[in-house]
Amino acid sequence: MSDRQDDGIVRHGDWIGIGNEFTGVRLRKVFTPQGERLEIEVPKRGYRILLDAMQLEIVAAQDPERFSELFAVQFGSDEEDGN
Repeated sequence: MSDRQDDGIVRHGDWIGIGNEFTGVRLRKVFTPQGERLEIEVPKRGYRILLDAMQLEIVAAQDPERFSELFAVQFGSDEEDGN
């Protein structure tokens, strides 16, 4: 996947990858005129996001249970309804 022109990425580091039997994610540090960002991409699904340090701090502050809630929303778990 190539860089989109509207991202303003002026340079970037090498990709690293993390995966398991369910998905694969790659990430790299990028540099924009507004500062450093972490680019996270899920190539198989076409998802991509750039996060700055403050946004990453919010992610790091979450309890693991919060991610379970997000999985339920994304994949339609019945647990939220008590079923």
